[in-house]
Amino acid sequence: MRIETSRSIFRAVGPRDYDALYSMENDLDSLATWRYKTGMPPPEEYEAALWRQTDAIWVVEGRDTGRLNGYLQLHDVDLRAQNGWFSLYAAPESRGSGFVMEGLMAFCEIVFDEWPLRWIYAHSLEQNVMHFESGIRRGHARRLGVLEKRMIIDGRPSDVHVIGISRESWMNSRLRARFNALRAQPLTPAPD
Repeated sequence: MRIETSRSIFRAVGPRDYDALYSMENDLDSLATWRYKTGMPPPEEYEAALWRQTDAIWVVEGRDTGRLNGYLQLHDVDLRAQNGWFSLYAAPESRGSGFVMEGLMAFCEIVFDEWPLRWIYAHSLEQNVMHFESGIRRGHARRLGVLEKRMIIDGRPSDVHVIGISRESWMNSRLRARFNALRAQPLTPAPD
């Protein structure tokens, strides 16, 4: 599935995207969040490592620029328990722009439409959890717990927040209704 808005194109990842994804994750602010204990792999091993335990990856591409602003990854899906985990990354120049959070809305729309999942979860470092606060306040997401001093970032212990989004809360949210209303508006063609 491909979702377009006036600002973004949300599409499945392709081989041409891997260099940009590697750069996003290899940025100093993102490096500590690599989800495998072995750390960031060398470029020639990145594709295989990226797909380990991963079920789907979508990129958030700027409509006007064609630049990859970020990506979202569905991983560690447990179909018996009907839950999975997600990771999201923003390109350094896109952080704070809203592109990846717009991508998260498209991600929820696709995941809850195409997968039989009740919940999706994310680990969020203390310095990133503020990006979820608006969704938590409005009930679109829930803070399910805090793993105190779980990670070492720049030599200092950092808390990790467990954020959850349920199918029920997403499907019944006003945010989803607004997002889909925006998607329904006529789009200008994206540049080639």
